[in-house]
Amino acid sequence: MNIIYFGSSKFSLVILENLCLAQFSPKLVISQPDKPKGRGLKALPTEISLFAKKTNLPLVTPQSLKTDEIKEQISGLNPDLFIIADYGKILPKTLLGIPKMAAIGVHPSLLPLYRGPAPINWALLKGDKETGVTIFKMDEGLDTGDIIIQKNIVISDSDNSITLHEKLAYEGAKLLIESLAMFKKGPVKTTAQNEEFSSFASKLQKEDGRIKWEETATDIRNRIRALSGWPSAYTFYKRKMLKITDAEALQEKGENSPATIEAVKKDGIYVSTGNGLLKIKLLKPEGKREMDAYSFVLGHGVKSGDRFDV
Repeated sequence: MNIIYFGSSKFSLVILENLCLAQFSPKLVISQPDKPKGRGLKALPTEISLFAKKTNLPLVTPQSLKTDEIKEQISGLNPDLFIIADYGKILPKTLLGIPKMAAIGVHPSLLPLYRGPAPINWALLKGDKETGVTIFKMDEGLDTGDIIIQKNIVISDSDNSITLHEKLAYEGAKLLIESLAMFKKGPVKTTAQNEEFSSFASKLQKEDGRIKWEETATDIRNRIRALSGWPSAYTFYKRKMLKITDAEALQEKGENSPATIEAVKKDGIYVSTGNGLLKIKLLKPEGKREMDAYSFVLGHGVKSGDRFDV
């Protein structure tokens, strides 16, 4: 099969690695251009670009997909399939009609649920117990094309955005390879998405990580799980940012207003919320490494009755 692969992220990298292992190496890899990252704002390549260079896969990183040059380069390869997995841009109509079979996408949700750029984070934010992966035919819309195949995946209570990304990437790779076998056999049947159940997973911003202590303990814990890595769930203690990286929601009620530290114990910091207590187990003070909550208590004199800034 003559495949052109579009991707940029770590999620996309897992899928590309597994495609190559299954003998479906693409004829061309297309990724986002190098972008400034980190404190020094040094231009760095995407995960996909690094892998393509390491494995000698043909690679291009165009600023735009709407130029005649990129269209001619892609058309000249006479592709059977496009595969798109977290590329970061919507493919223009001028490109979607090029592959002989289809342009197919890998999306980490049960479409039409959580269309858009942050489906994994929003499934965790909403406290969902299940999500999935969808292989679908790309059209001009945002994740709106007909479904080829789907698989449901359980979200465990211990999952956060990092572990769930990894889990769904591996499941997505397996499902994609299964769908490629279907294309090899002949025309593939598809099912239209049911617009009645559609929802959108908007891109997260840094301010989405700020903990609202008037929310329930369960909702706050879901935010901590959903925003692991970046932007992280955070609060402020004595005007300094404090990232909360692991916590437990307890049903028992606090005696004080939300954001008040009810108790300090060796197993964590117990904080009142809008409903229930949040037991903070791991945290990362501003400019320091991650530590267990009790180590922070000992180093900063935290005591019952203190409050996080709101």
